[in-house]
Amino acid sequence: MIAWRNLWRNRRRTLFTAGSIAFACLLLMFSRSLQLGSYTGMIDAATELFSGHAQVQHSDFLDDPRLRYRIDNAAALTQQLAAVPGIARVAPRGQAFALLSVDERGFGAQVMGVVPAAERAVSTLPTALVAGRCLQSGDEAFIGSTLARNLGAKVGDELVVLGTGPEGGVAALAVTIVGIFETGQVELDRGLVQVPLDVFQAGFYLEDQVHQLALSLDSVEAIEAMATTVESLLPDGLAFRGWQALMPDVVQGIAIDRATNRLFYIILTLVVLFSIVNTFIMTVFERTREFGMLLAIGMRPWRLISMVQIEALWLALIGSAIGCVLAVPMLAWLSMVGIPISGMENLLGGFAFPSHLKADVSLPDMAAIPVVFIVGCQLSALLPALRLRKLDPVEALRAD
Repeated sequence: MIAWRNLWRNRRRTLFTAGSIAFACLLLMFSRSLQLGSYTGMIDAATELFSGHAQVQHSDFLDDPRLRYRIDNAAALTQQLAAVPGIARVAPRGQAFALLSVDERGFGAQVMGVVPAAERAVSTLPTALVAGRCLQSGDEAFIGSTLARNLGAKVGDELVVLGTGPEGGVAALAVTIVGIFETGQVELDRGLVQVPLDVFQAGFYLEDQVHQLALSLDSVEAIEAMATTVESLLPDGLAFRGWQALMPDVVQGIAIDRATNRLFYIILTLVVLFSIVNTFIMTVFERTREFGMLLAIGMRPWRLISMVQIEALWLALIGSAIGCVLAVPMLAWLSMVGIPISGMENLLGGFAFPSHLKADVSLPDMAAIPVVFIVGCQLSALLPALRLRKLDPVEALRAD
């Protein structure tokens, strides 16, 4: 109770210091939640655009995507994976590199065979349609906008595909362009053509064989647990690849952003803690005569230090509590509604970012923020309080 009363002897300074702790807690919770939410939105948007949350591939296909590294008995394995709890959808894909030509113009690109209905369930690529329509069936092609410009192609033109089969023979397709897509992702718009899977398999001499099984999971957070389940079902030579392996550029971007934000959090915390150090330096100097009197009547120095530490604890608890109370409604609103960024599609489209930035609240992270300030306050108060160990009662009582 003595420490509590001492805390309010200078009400203005106490409120100012507690307010700085509350503001710092609020700002850190706000920033951290939006940071985690941006990662979730970025991962969801990037995986839903094309790659899926995970893929089943030949173990050598990721590093060396050749036609020969394929998955046998694809139809049976697709049905088996679709029955696994936690896997929402499975989309089989064939993939090859080929020379594409329209009239006299040619260009190299990736040709992908897909099941249109399954692809729409896994990928948002069909929603990037800018001309024509999406794939349905038969000898059709869905082509990137940049690739179409390079070829001088438009909807309705015939596209000739020349490649190499798995045994070295010539693979050839003649398909009609029925749709053009534009995603903002250069590698997709410039280098991808989709055709129905049965047409791709016939042209490249593949029977019940594909190169990828793209998986959409109920929860991207469960990908590590899902890896163990899926790998137990796969024949030898096949591998489960999570989004981290499929999109290392997204992983690197998140890592860089984490490091940058960590520096911001450290600087903000240190600024607040330095203000607390200053508060208790002033407290110790202003109460020098009081401390000298307490020492003169027999109080031990460690009791004085303990009293200052209890004052710091109360100060940290008040500030942290205010910050947490203010943060709860704000984070609830950000989690449900988010901050609209719909006017930035052209700027963020190439980075696969969602239209609303929502907060992702992590309870361990939120709980750690007030703990950091409570511990920091104790250390900040300890530094000036240690001066009381060498305080001479006689000199202290003569202090102004």
